[in-house]
Amino acid sequence: MHELSIAQSILDIAEKAAPPDRKVVITSVGLQVGELSGVEVDALQFALSILKKDTILDKAELQIEVVRGEALCSQCHTVFAMPSFGTCCPGCSGYSMTLLRGRELRVLNIVVDE
Repeated sequence: MHELSIAQSILDIAEKAAPPDRKVVITSVGLQVGELSGVEVDALQFALSILKKDTILDKAELQIEVVRGEALCSQCHTVFAMPSFGTCCPGCSGYSMTLLRGRELRVLNIVVDE
């Protein structure tokens, strides 16, 4: 379950982002998770809910934006939705493509309340 280590990394990022000289509460963390990133969103939410207890993220709400997979066919230049690896091009049924979106995993924002 690599979602646990991802949740720990989110907690580490949030702790580093908080001003060290003031007592603050993080109320929200915004994430982007690509549907081709290999991250199970429900497992990530569960892992973070366990890890955040009694930390700076204790009251934080997790806002997750799922980024849909998208690819460009190298043969016919069709741009198409790619919900999973192994999806063929709907234009020519080819498998030679460039992934355009869907592998994202990033912290977008952290909302701090004093």
